[in-house]
Amino acid sequence: MTSLGLLIAAALLVTTTPLAAQDRGDVRLGITYTPGFQPGLVIAAVGHETAMGEVARTTESILRADLLYADRFEIIPIPDSVRSSEGINYGLWNELGAVWLLSSEITGTSTAPVLRVSLHDVVFGELKEVKSFPLPAVSARGFRMAVHRVSDQVVQWATGDPGIAATRIVFRRKTGEGTSDIYAIDYDGENLARLTSENTIVYSPAISPGASHLLYVSYDQGWPVVYEKNLSTGARRTISSVEGLNVTPVYSPDGSKIVLARTAGDHAELFEFQRNPLGAPRRLTYTSSGETLNAGYAPDGTRLALTSSPLGLPQIYVMPVSGGAPQLISRYVYGERGYATSPDWAPENNRIAYQAWVDNSFQVVTVNPNGADRRIMTSAGSNEDPSWAPDGRHLVFSSAGQRGNSLLILDTVSGTVRTLTSGQVDQLPDWSPPLP
Repeated sequence: MTSLGLLIAAALLVTTTPLAAQDRGDVRLGITYTPGFQPGLVIAAVGHETAMGEVARTTESILRADLLYADRFEIIPIPDSVRSSEGINYGLWNELGAVWLLSSEITGTSTAPVLRVSLHDVVFGELKEVKSFPLPAVSARGFRMAVHRVSDQVVQWATGDPGIAATRIVFRRKTGEGTSDIYAIDYDGENLARLTSENTIVYSPAISPGASHLLYVSYDQGWPVVYEKNLSTGARRTISSVEGLNVTPVYSPDGSKIVLARTAGDHAELFEFQRNPLGAPRRLTYTSSGETLNAGYAPDGTRLALTSSPLGLPQIYVMPVSGGAPQLISRYVYGERGYATSPDWAPENNRIAYQAWVDNSFQVVTVNPNGADRRIMTSAGSNEDPSWAPDGRHLVFSSAGQRGNSLLILDTVSGTVRTLTSGQVDQLPDWSPPLP
């Protein structure tokens, strides 16, 4: 098998290394995480008239889960003794350790509800923010996402950082012997949807900025071809189909360009396409030996993190999109086995995540773009294909264990791990930006 074949085989590999059950709570992987301060948050029951009870209960359930999964707060339960208290007693909540209090109410009608949320600064005893959000009917498909956007606004108010609730994750799922397809799921594990039905091998999903289009690779012509699918209309167009290989497509941060790897002579190199209108590609790399593929743009679009194998086995490099010599940033020691692939650049431009061979299994690693401050983020089982959330602190990745290839979400600050999918062969996740 060629070195490029080894790279692709690694991307599609299903390992069987056992992994302890991963559930939300005190599960911690990899590096020793130092617990940081999490401000106490009280989430008051959503106020409502009798006729709006179902809407209020559903809304409160989504808000609570979102603010818990944000991993930004210590959720403080409301004692029974104060459930019937009227008004807002800042002194009482301060004594109970709260920094923030979220109060809300549902008004309007069941078909056109309005959620009014108020974030109170308990320490200073004042109302920090208040806003009303129109929602669709609770039975409507967009109801959950509308509430997710409210949760993200609360996180933004309290922390100044973006939330992750109004996002989706696309990934490859094995659908049969020799077949796979692309699926999407909300960040909280709800609303699973199948995006392709190809009856062949499909992989390398990438969601566009705005989440309106999907890039992926399909073997429907007998070799890997890169397609783009309009997720609203279902229309599909070919991006690259040269004989040989067309793999690992990604969008630029502004969505105007696509970088992918395709056969150039007897190996693979990176090419950049203008997206609309689709024109002739510009070759970005000229590898002296080995293969180059699997690129990811920096948030400002000026640099690429990429996988290349001039040293024999693949490593992670960074190079300017405009051209120049790639800089090695993954760990390489002559004479030792080194294997690193699948880079993904954090939204803040300060970290690159990738998978690397560590102590006889693949683990998720992060590093500064200059190669400094390498951190091994996982250690149990075999963990691959990391993708950053819009907040730059959460990662979704594929983990091989007793329940197949699960998708897990890791908070890189606290070390908390949450299961997104299980019981299937799920791989190659790509986390969307916030949905409009």
